[in-house]
Amino acid sequence: MQNIKVVKRGRPSKKTQNATYVPSIINFDSKVTRLSNLDIDPKMMKTMKTGLVLDQLFSHEGGIPAATNIMMIGDPGVGKTTVLLDALSATQNKGNKCLFISGEMGKKQMFKYTQRFPQFGNIETLFMQDFLEYNTKDVIEQVLDRGYDLVLIDSAAEIIDGVRDDNNWDRKMAESWLVDVCVKNNKGENKANNFTSFLLIQQVTKAGVFAGSNKLKHLVDAMGEMRRETEANGGGTFINFTKNRNGIVDNKVYYELNNSKIRYGSLEPVQA
Repeated sequence: MQNIKVVKRGRPSKKTQNATYVPSIINFDSKVTRLSNLDIDPKMMKTMKTGLVLDQLFSHEGGIPAATNIMMIGDPGVGKTTVLLDALSATQNKGNKCLFISGEMGKKQMFKYTQRFPQFGNIETLFMQDFLEYNTKDVIEQVLDRGYDLVLIDSAAEIIDGVRDDNNWDRKMAESWLVDVCVKNNKGENKANNFTSFLLIQQVTKAGVFAGSNKLKHLVDAMGEMRRETEANGGGTFINFTKNRNGIVDNKVYYELNNSKIRYGSLEPVQA
């Protein structure tokens, strides 16, 4: 009788894995330190003011801290891009080097935007549509290496999808790349040694919740939501933070968009 070899499927046994695994030798001497001995570059501690009421939401100090990642989510049409461009423009007017990476809108749409909101005209902008012949990964890495104080990306999902398509990666790998790029520039690893902060617009699901992995959630220091109330509650639009390592949560700022102006209300506590 012929012997038939049975091949077991699934993960190899731990015994087999352990037989081939060689642990790394790690030197902890320079990595484990007393908190009192931390040496932080003073540039990393600066706060970028916008002069808008939004400063009170961004941090306790009032403004956007350096080396910080802020994710903003909300339903389509609620004004995410408009409000964050307003913050970016105001920050640049106070002497900070800013960049808008537009993954969704082209030059025509932004030209119309600038006619409505002239303050956006001073913003240095990169249109991803101008670089379709290049790898999205290379475009983002090289433009960020120029060194900026604050970068607005609209949207994170568009950049992730572009990197996936151009490199044949899965979503997990593309999201990990985005996390690594942000952290690298948070640390000032660019030509200007600027400790870059990021404003990241992210899409939501049909249910209105964050569309992304836990890794993206853990990347950000603050998670903001821009929502529209029901008509029964007034139909107003507002911003509030549900997570913020640098400032307050569960406070909201109402805003109103018209043809040429953005009007902000005062800071209000979220009603339970």
